[in-house]
Amino acid sequence: MEHTDDRQGRQELERALAVERAVRAAARAGNRLLSAGVADIAVSDPLARELLLAVLARMGVRSSREAGAPAEFVFRDRAGDGPRPEAGSEGLAPVVVGLDGGAASARGADAASRIAWAARGMRATAVLAERMRAEHEGRAGGAPRIAVSLVLEPKTAALALALVDAGFEVALFSAVSETDPDVAAALIADGRVAVFAPTAVCADSDADSDADSDADAARRMDAEHAAGVLAWRPEYLIDDGAHLIRLAHTEHPEALETLRAAAEETTSGVRPLREMAAEGSLRIPVIAVNDARTKTDFDNLVGTGQSCVFAAAELLDAAAWSVPGASRAGGGYRGLRDTRWAVIGYGPVGVGTARFAAALGARVTVVERDPVRALAALHDGFEARDAAHALREADVVVSATGVWHTLDAAGFARLRPGAAVFVAGGIDDELALDELRAAGWRREPVAQGVDEWIAPGADRGALVLAGGGGVNYTAAEGNPVEVMDLSFATQIAALMRLMREELPAGVHALSAADEDLVARAALAARGADADPAPSGARPGGAAQPWTVHRYRRYEP
Repeated sequence: MEHTDDRQGRQELERALAVERAVRAAARAGNRLLSAGVADIAVSDPLARELLLAVLARMGVRSSREAGAPAEFVFRDRAGDGPRPEAGSEGLAPVVVGLDGGAASARGADAASRIAWAARGMRATAVLAERMRAEHEGRAGGAPRIAVSLVLEPKTAALALALVDAGFEVALFSAVSETDPDVAAALIADGRVAVFAPTAVCADSDADSDADSDADAARRMDAEHAAGVLAWRPEYLIDDGAHLIRLAHTEHPEALETLRAAAEETTSGVRPLREMAAEGSLRIPVIAVNDARTKTDFDNLVGTGQSCVFAAAELLDAAAWSVPGASRAGGGYRGLRDTRWAVIGYGPVGVGTARFAAALGARVTVVERDPVRALAALHDGFEARDAAHALREADVVVSATGVWHTLDAAGFARLRPGAAVFVAGGIDDELALDELRAAGWRREPVAQGVDEWIAPGADRGALVLAGGGGVNYTAAEGNPVEVMDLSFATQIAALMRLMREELPAGVHALSAADEDLVARAALAARGADADPAPSGARPGGAAQPWTVHRYRRYEP
């Protein structure tokens, strides 16, 4: 007879898995952000309801009763139960999710519908685009030409079209590995954006020789498209990884004759730009959009954290992954609850990844070279250990550094067979798969987006997700709509400043006033606001005149 404690433990594990799948479905159905969202929970099972409430609270979701606002997510026993919520006059229609695995969303499946859905949810971007249009209306010289180099999915397409609607000429570049070809085709069909991106999926093969041929074809296409968008002669550039900025400074200096300024989206792009500026090689002004609070504190921390953890779980679930070790091996996917994670890097992306994994019940250990960040991880409730210890015990390993070869061949050799590895955020070769190939490791496809890398003489190896690329944009739709709304509104604020001011060559910060402009637009889109700044504020934010202080001469 099954022991009562065992039965209760099994029931809790089953409910936890159903909750995890429901929460993932809520985000996936509309590419929505859970944090700051409002949920209505109509779940009859008391244990499932308790677990769901706990997970949502850890992810920053408020209940509709407490928030006094309409629900953006509706959780039911079955998605088909009850009336389907309708969209309001603004924003996105609610997503309905059932603990039976079903989900219902008003978003259409075709590319044009997904672009329209993203645009409807990007209200701060729309406000800033209209403001930029007003600033440039009637100016001499015509509309500036803007090139956008970002992962091409529905939200990026919506940004490009918002810039077009604001009166600017726009071109869009995206790499093969970072492009939704259906979205690229939809933009080309629209006809208003010059598109330098693939419109068909590149073939993928199980054979390494064919895979190498496909990779060569992709590199050739990317090089042609990158050269093409620079030959389009943009005046302003929104870049990702500073790849086009560096290309213009190395192989295509003629592009700098017309390129006046740029805005950089990522941490991995700001780093080389600072190096270029330090040695006097950077010839244009660049605003480090990545460093703005309205970007890093939301895109890197919240959006990347949610989307990477969820995308990885989707891949592992579809692959029927079992954690390494005999106790649960062979049982298929059981959820992230009680799995052991090693998160390498505790910058904003690492913090967000650890937070969302822990919200689903994972036990997280942080690997961080910066002792201050390691100490912060400890105070956030995670273990902080060296790589040698953390990698040996991990079920899931996350590289969240944006640093080349973060997990090298020696690191892979420490992993137990069956351990899953993925990149959050990401740059090229953050996982040293090139080292593994050179050392004779072989790649064995396990499922869509999941490959097993096996050392010479071994029978099993670690599972690499999404080919070692950033898991959220390689195997899923990237960051949620609401997060990219903030990032893109911040990009537009940067463009407005670059067009308004003649900044010297170098890396520049976005102003606090521009951050406030973006944040207030995003707050207004959610029916919220911030307290207005006091009139006559003192320089430096002092609370009282500087002459008022302690320890003045005592006079009884």
